[in-house]
Amino acid sequence: MRGTFAAAVAIAVLQLAAAQHHPDPFAGSGCDCESFCNYKCSINASEPTTITTYRMTPAGVLDMVNKNTGDPNGDTSFVLSRRTTAYECRHGNANSFYCDGMTQFDGDDSNSTDIVQEWEIQIDGQWGPYLYCNPVNASDPLGPWDCDVTIGGGGGGGTPITPPPQCAKTNFSVYNGVCWEGYEPKTVPAATAGDCCAAASQYGDSRFTFFESNQTCKLYRWAFNANHCDGGMAGMQERGPSQQTCNCSRVHQAVGRENLTVAMAGYESSHPAGGEWYSFPQQGECTGDMKIGDRNCTWKTVAVKRTIMAKCMYANLDANVVAHDPGCFSKCPQPKNVTSDCYLQCYTGATEQMTHDELVAPWGKAFGSTDPSQGGCPEAPSFL
Repeated sequence: MRGTFAAAVAIAVLQLAAAQHHPDPFAGSGCDCESFCNYKCSINASEPTTITTYRMTPAGVLDMVNKNTGDPNGDTSFVLSRRTTAYECRHGNANSFYCDGMTQFDGDDSNSTDIVQEWEIQIDGQWGPYLYCNPVNASDPLGPWDCDVTIGGGGGGGTPITPPPQCAKTNFSVYNGVCWEGYEPKTVPAATAGDCCAAASQYGDSRFTFFESNQTCKLYRWAFNANHCDGGMAGMQERGPSQQTCNCSRVHQAVGRENLTVAMAGYESSHPAGGEWYSFPQQGECTGDMKIGDRNCTWKTVAVKRTIMAKCMYANLDANVVAHDPGCFSKCPQPKNVTSDCYLQCYTGATEQMTHDELVAPWGKAFGSTDPSQGGCPEAPSFL
């Protein structure tokens, strides 16, 4: 993907892929949805504290309201996974939902103005389920954003309905009031949502939007956002065991947290460095002079410590992987062709050999210095 909002869209797609599993966020915490919503418990609660977290974002999207962030390992996993999943999808696992639901890596844009920011944020430690935060309009990342517990986020969280028999048989979930946005949809006639499920299965597509008004169905192999729409009905094929989502007012106030190793279990190429992702819903923000806990607010921005160019971070992470096994990369016919099978095979092999600490090391160096010779990244231009 290319363009100034490539990172935002790519992260949104990876979140959608993770969301297909709906892992139980309360597993092992001694808490459940009902108790959480009644303020009786939290998910592995910790003491109130100030955390340092990172956000990869288009230039111009400079706030934390209704946004997702990650720790160094979580965001390193995102960057590396674009390469490792690309190789996996080409060789042996093309039917995985990471492959048929994502646009695959085709190289980074050297002209990109995407940035990575380092934030300090106060939190109450009363963790909730992770929310999927995306632009309301995927093509306008500078516009409003929204967080949701259901597919797509970005205002696209529709109402789940009981799937028709054809959909239940092929493991499709169906949501009313939602339309997918994606690449090269196939339009086929369909009298019912069940017909859409049958057609999607026939063509090997994992998502669809059904329009009852004109009895058509748009089938998607690659869809990256789900938006609210009147008269639309969205389907998404589940590829693993799912849990009911937890949805109440407290879910939309709490700082959400997701452990990638748990949420994406079985898909190691999607989280090479492990890590966590966080969500910061607008309803939980402490604004003005409010302190943590005032009127149930759960988080407050302290400072933006640094802003660097995303392409500097990407280059440093890639160089670190290449340096782990230079002999493999040097044998490639085009050692610098980052989309070639040879490069991606060497890249995947190296990440599998490296520890999480080794993979994430460039992240700390990039923010710890502005000196490129020390692995640092200069401050991003102030006009971005």
